[in-house]
Amino acid sequence: MKFKISLLTVLVLFISNISSGQNPGLYIPRNVQKALNNRTRSLDGRPGINYWQNGANYNIDIEFDPKVRLVKGKERIIYFNNSPDTLNEITVHLFPNFFKKGNPRDFAINYEDESDGVVIEKISYNGTKMDIGLNSKFIENRGTNLKLKLTSPLLPKSNTEIAIDWNYILNKGSDVRTGTIDSSTFFIAYFFPHIAVYDDIDGWNDFQYTGGIEFYNDFANFDVSITVPKDYIVRATGVLQNPEEVLADKYIRRYRSALISDSIVQIIDSKDIVQKDITISNTKNIWKFKAANVTDFAFALSDHYLWDGSSLIVDKETGRRVFIDAAYNKESKDFYKVAKTAREEIEYMSNVLPGVPFPYPSETVYNGSGGMEYPMMVNDSSVPDSSMVGLTSHEISHSYFPFYMGTNESKYAWMDEGWAAYIDFMTTSTLYSIEVIKNSRVKAYKNAIGNDIDLPIIAISKYLKSPVYRYNAYIKAAYFYNMLKEYLGDNLFFKALHEYMNRWNGKHPIPYDFFNSMSNATKEDLTWLIKPWFFEYGYLDLAIKDITLIANNYNIVIEKKGNYPGGFKLKLTYSDGTNEVISKNVSVWKEENNRYIIENPAGKKIIKAILFDKIWLDADSSNDEFIIR
Repeated sequence: MKFKISLLTVLVLFISNISSGQNPGLYIPRNVQKALNNRTRSLDGRPGINYWQNGANYNIDIEFDPKVRLVKGKERIIYFNNSPDTLNEITVHLFPNFFKKGNPRDFAINYEDESDGVVIEKISYNGTKMDIGLNSKFIENRGTNLKLKLTSPLLPKSNTEIAIDWNYILNKGSDVRTGTIDSSTFFIAYFFPHIAVYDDIDGWNDFQYTGGIEFYNDFANFDVSITVPKDYIVRATGVLQNPEEVLADKYIRRYRSALISDSIVQIIDSKDIVQKDITISNTKNIWKFKAANVTDFAFALSDHYLWDGSSLIVDKETGRRVFIDAAYNKESKDFYKVAKTAREEIEYMSNVLPGVPFPYPSETVYNGSGGMEYPMMVNDSSVPDSSMVGLTSHEISHSYFPFYMGTNESKYAWMDEGWAAYIDFMTTSTLYSIEVIKNSRVKAYKNAIGNDIDLPIIAISKYLKSPVYRYNAYIKAAYFYNMLKEYLGDNLFFKALHEYMNRWNGKHPIPYDFFNSMSNATKEDLTWLIKPWFFEYGYLDLAIKDITLIANNYNIVIEKKGNYPGGFKLKLTYSDGTNEVISKNVSVWKEENNRYIIENPAGKKIIKAILFDKIWLDADSSNDEFIIR
């Protein structure tokens, strides 16, 4: 009897684990298992009952001198230790030290941009000044991190105040997401001392920023004042608090009009630039911005950029509007369309994919260098129109991943870049008939599929170098999301995705939270699909093995030669010149079979068959076509 009861208990627990989203076939690292044991994470994919995360309020005064590129700041941080741990030190990121002489980098920079890094002028902890000399026992300044050794511990469920005065010289070039665009245009990002994330998985996330991997920050509130010379227009994360104090009346009216307009308003045009009457006639103006519950802050300025803007209702239930604008050089011909393009893409994202109303009050696409995202700010180069729509879509979609969903890009880049790549593929192919992923990124990956550098997606991003980093973070992850959507169908896919996003927005999900949440929301253990694609070495290689005529049917044998499952489309060409496309999602391999037979009525003679897909990551294209002689 006791044996029967014990067996029944085991069975109940097993079934409960499967239905709650546990994936018993997946490897779980010890630090993740510890979080599960501590109940900060749950097997059903929800935040655990003991989940916590730290946060901060940043009050920052910045003054920027364009002539010498000096960024000078004073900041006061209220840091909240919501953890159960007593903290004896605090890690602060000094990302501009990327340019410091002697620091390691993933790529070369211009020699003239090497600098002395961030100069710390003063630090105080709870109002007491800390010694910052070379032999200080209170600070340790290495690489891109500053460790503050606290004079008194920061207790659980308490907060502290840190004040830092600092300065550094902004890079002149090097195209590294921040710096000088032209002689009087600047995009200034990852510029301020930023407290690192202390979380339930790793404690202090004290990764060194070397230029390749991106960021991981806590959610915080920002109140930022930016002092710049007359004629400079500032755009930044957050909402401008004092337009009347910085803009002349004519431009205030245009700006106010754009905030409620469904059409594009030219706030500043090429004629206005010549007049030099846009800002208030002070020697210097102070631009004030506030942003709530965001993970970072960036700003940009120019004295000769055009400015287009409009607004869009993104939430039909509440009528909430988002201000969408573009600031750009008059010579950047593609940017004349960016405000409209960004508007169309945000509408698509709000209503279709991911189908969540755009989460922030504004979004600025700034004509800068490269392509990089920050909360409510995009830094984009000028590119041909065909590339502009994909670049704009990709960077804006990061508003959801990793900003709405606070993922750790330094470890799990596929949790944001993969979504951005998939969203920009769907956005551009749907709205503009341009297939960004297929035309560029897939071609790059095709040469490496299944080679020894083709690592499992779950590999920690900060230890990967390009091109492996890009294969995993962008291409393979985007393919997986598309494959999952086709397998589940739109209704179930979006139900599960929205459940995951509802559970984890404003928090810090890790891969297992995503895996478990999707399994829990779909009421299906998705290990059979997740395990090979994320945890195993391997590749996708489907082939047409044979086509035979048996009785009144063609038997078309599709073989899974690689160990990754994938959906496919089969295009049949008949002797009368007509074509037929048969679509199969990845479920045909769910039983871990290596062959799948399609029975097709022999009403017409098949002369050729070919396998393909929207994002085709097939390793060997030579076996994708079958010709009947």
